[in-house]
Amino acid sequence: MKTNENQNTPVIYYRPLHQWIEVTPEQKRDWERFVGAARKTKQRAGACCIPYKKSYKCDGLCETCEFRCIPKDAAQHLSIEVEMENAYENGASRTSFLADDRLTTEINIDSMILNQLLTELRGTDPESYQILMLLADGQSERASAERLHMPRNTFVYKRNQLLKRLKENF
Repeated sequence: MKTNENQNTPVIYYRPLHQWIEVTPEQKRDWERFVGAARKTKQRAGACCIPYKKSYKCDGLCETCEFRCIPKDAAQHLSIEVEMENAYENGASRTSFLADDRLTTEINIDSMILNQLLTELRGTDPESYQILMLLADGQSERASAERLHMPRNTFVYKRNQLLKRLKENF
């Protein structure tokens, strides 16, 4: 059986250029390890739907992959930039939901009210204000409790009481 020269040359598929690129055997091994680990992690999470026969097209950049699948229960991340990009792609006459002056005014009013409430809370109950700021920063219960120099269970209790009080009043 005759072997072709290209069978012995290691190559990888570079998706942005839609080309096969020659590499060294070490580079190919490292590439396959990196891409394989990334693909398997995404597949376990349900975010990658690439079929086995097309796995050579995987380059580990899942955000732009044509085989990307988003789980149904995944949180949708919304932002002003995404809204504007969608509006440009869809050819909408309004470039963003912020083009509506009434909505912008409502957002400004809500922001002023929230700032006033936070200022009042800071003056009347500084510990509750600190708990709210730690929640806004996304700190874990343990890290927040350490930062406030209190046991974790005490922090959890005070946080729950604060949230309950805010729900009742607002």
